[in-house]
Amino acid sequence: MNRSIKLAGLVAGVSLAAVVAGALVAAQQTPTLAAASDGGNAQPIDTVTSAKPPAPIQQTLDLTKLKQGSAPATAYVAGRTVHSGRTQFDLPASDGLIWDVVHAGAGDALVHHSPQDDGKGALTIWAAGARGETIKDVNTVASSADRTSSAYAVQPTTADGAELSRFTLNWRDNGTGEVYSLDRTGEHGPIVHAVQGSEVYFSALSKSSKQTLYSWTAGDDTAKRISAVPAPSAVSTDLQLAASVVSVANDGSCTALVELGTAKKRWQTCTHAVDELPAKSTFALGGPAYRDGYGDGLFAALDLKTGKAVREWSGGSKVAIMSTTVEGPDHILALAEQNGQTAIARCEPKTGACELAVPLRNGTGDGNNRPYQLGR
Repeated sequence: MNRSIKLAGLVAGVSLAAVVAGALVAAQQTPTLAAASDGGNAQPIDTVTSAKPPAPIQQTLDLTKLKQGSAPATAYVAGRTVHSGRTQFDLPASDGLIWDVVHAGAGDALVHHSPQDDGKGALTIWAAGARGETIKDVNTVASSADRTSSAYAVQPTTADGAELSRFTLNWRDNGTGEVYSLDRTGEHGPIVHAVQGSEVYFSALSKSSKQTLYSWTAGDDTAKRISAVPAPSAVSTDLQLAASVVSVANDGSCTALVELGTAKKRWQTCTHAVDELPAKSTFALGGPAYRDGYGDGLFAALDLKTGKAVREWSGGSKVAIMSTTVEGPDHILALAEQNGQTAIARCEPKTGACELAVPLRNGTGDGNNRPYQLGR
């Protein structure tokens, strides 16, 4: 989720939903995670459990001590080159700041960027490395777990950038390019939380900045309100679970995990935010309950049954965690900065081990010359 980088155009009221993912950490000595040859999920680390005690829950990351592993299975950007599956293509400088890249299947990608670097986003569709249509005023995008469908919203603004109280939600068949749209009035600041098949879960803000979660099936004229999740921060990619921010204070927030089918609250945590809920996984991706300043100080894997941290990685005073995302059901990717350099690290909740998914390179977001961008 920004992922502060990825959702830069959202209004301040959305911060209640805690969309940004947490921090980065690494073990001091970590074996290499071998990636699947087809660009799929990374494989578990080979360990001799009889010779090693269980890894502690809390880990500390030092990017300079991590071994090099395989490239991310998610989409990502290195310099101006987008990597999406086996496909690579270069983005022209005229595309401006890159906010997000979403893998759309078979090497296709949806690139969310800001051509004028003015807070207004655009979405460009790339197919097998060839540039396609560009849609203006897009402020959010997501793809389904199987990459067959995606959704994005067009949010018009005033001349000075203020969001108008209307938007259009769009569902897209990634294979055929077919699009269905839903026009909404009286709301703004949409976020696409999850897509599965033709169903989209999204939230929007009222004029009083109250957030509401909806479900919409592409082709329908209306969306259904999900009252059990009043302030969503995440919806699982299989549309079974949702995280809702239940309280916010000066020192942090509390988040509940809700089962969408029954509206039953499974657990509540005030120690972490919930940023992503991957399908077919035993953990949720968590971040700090209190967020302020440049990057996050930690990220965590939370037990889906209890909400307690299975593993927590901290950047300490050296490492700033800029964004995180899940990589399949078993791994977490984190974009992190350390001593003027940036890398993407891969961490495994089961063992606590981490490795570099891309090598350290000079440049950070503070100087607006970050060498990488983490996509999904």
